Order: sequence, then structure tokens, then C-alpha cells
Amino acid sequence: MSDLVNDNHKGSPLLYLKDDKLKEALNNFFLVYKNFENQILEQALESSIGIADIRCILTIELYPGITFNELIAKLHITKQSLNRVLKVLLEKKMVIQKLNLKDKRIKNLYLSEEAIRQTNNLISPTVRAISSAFQQTGSDSVNGFNRIFYNLIKGK
Repeated sequence: MSDLVNDNHKGSPLLYLKDDKLKEALNNFFLVYKNFENQILEQALESSIGIADIRCILTIELYPGITFNELIAKLHITKQSLNRVLKVLLEKKMVIQKLNLKDKRIKNLYLSEEAIRQTNNLISPTVRAISSAFQQTGSDSVNGFNRIFYNLIKGK
């Protein structure tokens, strides 16, 4: 990896991102992910919900009425993986499928109240940790953080 230079031709100074800082950021992403995953899994042990289930539930909560194919695209997983997760969530009555009114071949996905309650209980310590970190770093941190992640995800 070489140094990355962002030359904005609008007169702003050059931004040099050193190789060691980029590697440090990548390592920090891994550490944060692992910490959050462990924290959530500790909470999830008694409810028999895993990270894949939680990711699916969170995405459906963020995009109520999402279709199966849209969910695959958002989660970046295979049909087989989503089928496996969704089958369990449907059996547990955590996810509800409703026929699309415009196209009866399409089913829209929604969460049950129980799924929302259970997931919020599971992720609340992690959400509090994120909130606290944002509060400690200032008001622009949320937008900056989300822009960074949006650009990283968009760049795939």
C-alpha cells in the first residue's frame, strides 16, 4: 500500500494518509467489529439468535417492506445463506412476509413486535457504546463516521 494523496483542486491543502495510519484504521475496524460481535453474542446466548439473524433483523427494521432480493443485496450474502436465516426467523414468528399489493409474486418482509423488542434488548449495550463514543468526539463525528462508512461500502 502506498501513501494515498487526495488532491482536491479547489485550493484546499493536500491530505496525506500514511500507510501506517491506514493499517491502524483497518486494525481498529477489526477490533471494534470483534468487540461488538462478542458483546452482542454474550447477550444473545439465551435467546438462540446469532449475528446473521441480528444483521437480517436490523436490515429489515431499517427498511420495512424490503424484498428478499433487496435484502440479499443489502447484506451481501447468498440466497442460500439468507434462506437459512429467514426460515428460522419466520418459524420463530420474528419476521412476517406479506404479499406485495402490486405484484403478487413478491413478498415484503416486516418485523414482528417481538423481534423488535428482542433485538433492541440484545443490541442496546452496543448502541449505548456507539452513542457514548459519538458524544465524546463531538457533533460532527456521527456525520463524518457515516460518510466514511458510506464511502467504504459504496467503493465495493
